[in-house]
Order: sequence, then structure tokens, then C-alpha cells
Amino acid sequence: MVNSSLSKRLLRNGAALLAIITLGSSVNIPLTAPATVTANASTKAVPEQTSKSWKSYKHQIHFVKKGYKVYQNKWHAVSSSNKLFHKAYKANGKYKLSNGRTYYRLYNAKKNYLGYVNANAVATSTTSKVMKVPYVSQYKPVFAPWGCAAASMTMLLRYRGNKVDLRYAQNHLPMVPTKGGQKGNVYTGVGFGHVITAAALTKYSHHWTKQTANISKSSANTIKMYVQGGYPVLFYGYSSYQKNGDKKRNHCKVIVGYKNGKFKVNDPLYYSSTAKAGTGGKNMKYDHGAISWETMANFKKEYGKQAITIY
Repeated sequence: MVNSSLSKRLLRNGAALLAIITLGSSVNIPLTAPATVTANASTKAVPEQTSKSWKSYKHQIHFVKKGYKVYQNKWHAVSSSNKLFHKAYKANGKYKLSNGRTYYRLYNAKKNYLGYVNANAVATSTTSKVMKVPYVSQYKPVFAPWGCAAASMTMLLRYRGNKVDLRYAQNHLPMVPTKGGQKGNVYTGVGFGHVITAAALTKYSHHWTKQTANISKSSANTIKMYVQGGYPVLFYGYSSYQKNGDKKRNHCKVIVGYKNGKFKVNDPLYYSSTAKAGTGGKNMKYDHGAISWETMANFKKEYGKQAITIY
């Protein structure tokens, strides 16, 4: 038989236990989700306090912009757009937060939950992007008919705020016998054989910034993703002076935008940014003016698998 003192203690402990159980049923205790969970409609691991609206959003996306974090569980960072750069995921919903930012909820192909990411870090196949890349002519103010590489490089560098003296850039462009150097004078064309390679031009650009990168051998679709992410791309293709049968890609141009299946291209081989089609070398396959829109199909035919971007 239990004595009266022990009985009282048991009653007190039982009451306390009942109070804890009752309290627990009315408190939403946050749980930590695993790194990957099976996709379901109720998975919304983003701070409820800051969410303004939730909408279904079903699209395949690619990570195209560096510098963003991927979050789970009350803004706990689990990855980054740097690690996932150009990788594909599926979005099935989006939050618009009270601060105006939009976040997509992402899963991989196996329907495993990845997390949430700022919408600015990703793009769909149709996302448009046009950048204000300053046009640089290889004719004016510095007359260098064979200086497309330095002129195009200058566009990239100035876009990121680097101060580049164009004449200095032309005068010091690496030449043969430097590895990958240009063969032929940029001003007179004497001895011209080929332009500087993308690898050598990237190395040369590092005199101004380390933000440039040689992305040669990238596919046309990868080039598109760079552009959608806000990274202009210098590529090697043909010029308006191209002769029939000549397959050498000896001309540099800069992609500054993407929209509706077309690239916006800055071609330095004109006197000004307002130069129209037909005012260059008269090969109308490529004499499209200083700034033009080129279809992806035509780009694929022209692109010589040499390219540079700037982050």
C-alpha cells in the first residue's frame, strides 16, 4: 500500500506531466528537416513570418547567377548558386516575401527537396536578359582594323567598371611568338595570320581584372545561360569581310543579351554603335550592323568554340 506522502507526490507529478502534454499540443515546435526529403505539396520550409504570398510555379530552371544561397528551415543555408552553377532543377512553387523578393522552391529530377533560392539566381529556358554593355569600335577613336580582340575585350572590362585605355590595349596585345598571341599588326594588318586565342586574351585581360574567365568549348546553350545570368560573352566567329569558303573564326564579337531565341551582339567592326547592316565588309551573312539580334541557329553555325566571359 502507498503511504499518503508518496501518494501526494505522485498526484503532483501526474498533474505536471498532464500540463506539459497539454502545452505541447498547442505549441508549434519547429523541426529540422533532412537535407533531402521526398517532394510533397506541404513542404514549405521558408519563414512563414516574412512570406506574403504563395503560388504554384512549375518550371525547369537552371542556376545562372553566382553569389546566392540556397535555404531550408528558417533561412538555414544548405548550398549556394556557386556550387550549383548551370545545374538544372525543378521549381514547383514560389513565395513572394514582404520585402518584395521572390523565392522558388526547388527539387531535383528524383523529386528530392533542395530548398529555396532567390529568383534572381535562376532562369528558365525563355528568361530574357539584356545588359548595358558599352559599345567599343575598333575603328574610332583608335583605328585598328585587325584589333577586334582588344576592342571586344575592352567591352567586357568596361562593363564591370574597369578603366581601359583602348590604345594601350591595342598596343600591348600579345603577339607571336607569345603562346596564343596574334599574328599580324592590329593597325596595318601586315603579316596577319590569325587573331589572339581566347586563352591568351583571357590571360591578357587579367592585367585589369581577374574576373574574366576562358569558357571555350561551352555549348551554345551554356553560352545562353551565362548571358541570362548577366555575364556578357566574347566569342570568336566570322566578320563582314569573310570570304566565301573561309572557315577561320578570326573575328571577336560580344553577346550582350538574350531574348526570344536570339542573341544581341555588339560587333566592333563598325565606326559607331548606330552603324546599320550593310555598312561593313558587305558579306551580308555577317554584315548585320554594329548592334544586331542573331538567331541561336545562326550563332551555332558561326560560333567557333572559343569564348570568354566576365563575372
